[in-house]
Amino acid sequence: MPDLVAQVIRRTKGFYYLRDETGLEVECKAKGALFKDSKYDNQIAVGDRVFYQIEPEAKLGLITRIEPRKSFLSRNRVGIEAEQIIAANLDILFICVAAKDPEPRPGLIWRMLTAANRGNLRAVLILTKTDLIHGHTHIPTLKPFENLDLEILHSSKGGGRDDNRLVELLETHTSVLSGPSGVGKSSLINRLFPGKNIKVGEVGKHTGKGTHTTTYAQMYQIGKSGQLIDTPGIREFALWDTDRTALKDHFPLIRRYGGQCKHSDCTHSHEPHCKVKEEVALELLDPQLYQAYLDLLAGLERD
Repeated sequence: MPDLVAQVIRRTKGFYYLRDETGLEVECKAKGALFKDSKYDNQIAVGDRVFYQIEPEAKLGLITRIEPRKSFLSRNRVGIEAEQIIAANLDILFICVAAKDPEPRPGLIWRMLTAANRGNLRAVLILTKTDLIHGHTHIPTLKPFENLDLEILHSSKGGGRDDNRLVELLETHTSVLSGPSGVGKSSLINRLFPGKNIKVGEVGKHTGKGTHTTTYAQMYQIGKSGQLIDTPGIREFALWDTDRTALKDHFPLIRRYGGQCKHSDCTHSHEPHCKVKEEVALELLDPQLYQAYLDLLAGLERD
């Protein structure tokens, strides 16, 4: 029997749910040989296109192999030295952060931007809950991101000024919505697309952190050609397979000046005659951006 092709639209522990080009959905297990190189069953992600078989009278399909990915979002699996593919075959990573409650975490945003660059993804930053800061959109901790080639969209409980732009992007691309728990990812999608009925949680009163409402990644059809992958809220996002020498390649503004340093292997942290450090001293390169780079570099050195 020839293999069939479909896309993974949802996964739970050990089970994968596929949708083919006709809209037919199939529940599958994965062929054991797919995991021969790893004991962690995270190689198949929502968004993957896979080959599968259906045996006559079988209750479950069997995934036999995965098509090569054009793009992906991944991180270091929490507590284990292994890559976790969060989503695959995407166009856009929407990084969702709240203006307040919970407070923005710039370090997390930098790590996600780095992961997007590594995974061949375009990144868009969504600032939610702008109603909590009375319509003001200037947040000091987010200032460095305003100087990047990064689109920033604003949203609030009663409707955001960039809703039309966000809907346009969602309806015409395959995208993943990711960010900390409690920033309003599910609420945002339910407001823009009421029929999706995504479960919504609240920020914990004692921890100030969001509660997980999405427990597994799931793909939703948005409009005629859009696909959105909603993911569990992220509390930790460690970079995978990014060493200290390659980190600068994921910071375009640093890479722009890095070629002018005296030493070709300059890490822009301690070396003399460093063009990047000179630009920071002249305030031509944002000091907060540079500090974010140094913080990530220090984290990689500790690892």
